[in-house]
Amino acid sequence: MRSSKSQFGCNQLPPRNSEKEKDIIKLHELIPTLGDEGALAIYFRYWERLLIEDIAKILGKSWGETDQLIESSIKKLRDGFLKNQETMLQSAA
Repeated sequence: MRSSKSQFGCNQLPPRNSEKEKDIIKLHELIPTLGDEGALAIYFRYWERLLIEDIAKILGKSWGETDQLIESSIKKLRDGFLKNQETMLQSAA
C-alpha cells in the first residue's frame, strides 16, 4: 500500500500558473464594482450555474432585464481586465 504522502504529494499537483492567479485576484477586485445585483447575477449564472429564468425570479426582474444585467456585468468585467492589461503594458514600456 502506498503512503498517503506519495499518493497526494506536492509533486502530483499541477504547476501553478501565476497569470491565472493574477486574473483571479483581479476578478475579486472587479466583482464589487458591479453593484449588488450585477455581482449576484454573475455569481448565480457562473458559479451556481442557474438559468437566467431562475436568476430573474430571485432578483424580481424579467428575463430580458436579467439577461441585460448579466451582459452588462460581463462587459464591465471585460473592460476592467482590458484596462488592467493596458496599464501593465504601459508600465512595462
